[in-house]
Amino acid sequence: MRLILRGLIAVLLLLVGIETHAATPSILLSPKKIVPGGLMVVMVKNTAGPVEGSFNGKHLYFNPAKKAFKAVVGVDLKTHPGTYPLALTVDGRSIARDVVIARKKYPVQKLTLPEDMVVLSPENEARTDREQRTMAAIWPFDSLRVWQGSFIDPLPGKKIGTPFGVRRIINNIPKNPHSGVDISADEGDPEKAPNDGVVIFVDDLFYSGNSVVLDHGQGIYTMFFHLSKIEVKYGQAVRKGDVIALVGSTGRSTGAHLHWGVRMQGAKVDPLALIRLKLE
Repeated sequence: MRLILRGLIAVLLLLVGIETHAATPSILLSPKKIVPGGLMVVMVKNTAGPVEGSFNGKHLYFNPAKKAFKAVVGVDLKTHPGTYPLALTVDGRSIARDVVIARKKYPVQKLTLPEDMVVLSPENEARTDREQRTMAAIWPFDSLRVWQGSFIDPLPGKKIGTPFGVRRIINNIPKNPHSGVDISADEGDPEKAPNDGVVIFVDDLFYSGNSVVLDHGQGIYTMFFHLSKIEVKYGQAVRKGDVIALVGSTGRSTGAHLHWGVRMQGAKVDPLALIRLKLE
């Protein structure tokens, strides 16, 4: 009888061990090479959730995926290469990981423009300062999720003029890196919302001309500049694929195109990286 009892206990301990092992969370990071200006996907498997976490001090928004939880986080263009902390709470357990941000070399673009397009008058400098403060105040990172599924190209089939991250030198004066992509298009071409969202900004700005910003929730924002016509209003809800504006050349622009920018949890990231993600 004792032998049978011991055998049963051994089997039970083995089963408990197997269940414990099966329930151990699995954490996967992609892509293999994470770079400044890129995106990182954190996927947690073998858990019923919920999952909480942060990367380099920024909150992560985990959403249910197929038998997993998945979060997308932006790595700002100006992030220095190095090791950064990823902190997760899964099934009540704290898990820490180190994430390596690799170096990425972006191209340099040298331009020569009329002097009044490079050196601002005192009046225009004061205006741009006001506009920058206004823009800095519109990013409520903790907004609720509105986006659904993968993001789409707002101007499908068009060529990229100036890619993301290009370091510009204008009239031998170094400028900030290009924080979006310039998409070549004809005046009046329709621009579509890349995902469901809410219009949180509509204005005519000195540099970017007629401008629209969409809030997709969970810290994801898309920006559309140099528009010839705006088809939406502040506070309006839009669906993926809705026409929100027409291509133009307003503001500081030398020809018709769309400057498309993306901010993710405050990080300036490559819009093309966003539409490459499979988020269905």
